[in-house]
Amino acid sequence: MRADDSSLKVSNRLALEGEELVAHKFRSGLIRMVSRSDYFEWRSASQPGASQPGASQATFGRAFRNFLKALLNYLIAPGTLLSDRDPSPVVAVPADALLRVYGICADMQQEYQLNGTEDALFVEVTRLMGRSRDALCFGNGVILPLQALREGQEVKVLYRSWSESMEPALEPYQLGI
Repeated sequence: MRADDSSLKVSNRLALEGEELVAHKFRSGLIRMVSRSDYFEWRSASQPGASQPGASQATFGRAFRNFLKALLNYLIAPGTLLSDRDPSPVVAVPADALLRVYGICADMQQEYQLNGTEDALFVEVTRLMGRSRDALCFGNGVILPLQALREGQEVKVLYRSWSESMEPALEPYQLGI
C-alpha cells in the first residue's frame, strides 16, 4: 500500500489481469481503484435501490445478506453502519499496467480529445505538494491524474505489465539436421 493510502484504513491487494475495476473517491478524498463487484455491492448496501448496471433489483436473499453484514458491522464497531464504510479492498494497480477505460464522460472526451473507450497506461508521476502520483497516460499523450476520474469510472486491466506483454515470444530453436 502506498504511504498516502494509509489514511484509507482498508486492506489492499494487487490487480489481476482481466479484472474489472471502478474508481472510488474515499472519504479521505483520495481516488483509488476497487473491484467492480465490491464497488457495486458496497453501493447497493449504502444506497438502497442502487444496483449494478444491467442487474435486476436485489433479491430477498441479497437484501437479507446485506442486513446481516450491516448488523455484524454494527456489533463489531458500534455507532457505524456498513454504508458508512468505503468498499474494500483497494486494488493496487502496478505502474506500467495497460488499462481500458470505459464510459469516458462527454466533457472529458471533448476537453482531452478522447473517445468513449480508450486504452491507457497506468503511470506514476512525480509527487507534487502531497498529491497522489498515480495517473493514466492515454495514446494521444494526455496524462490525467487518477484524482481527475469521476466516481464510478470503470476500467479493465488488460495487462499488469505492458512492457512485459510486448516482449517477443521466444520460440525454441530447432536444428534442421
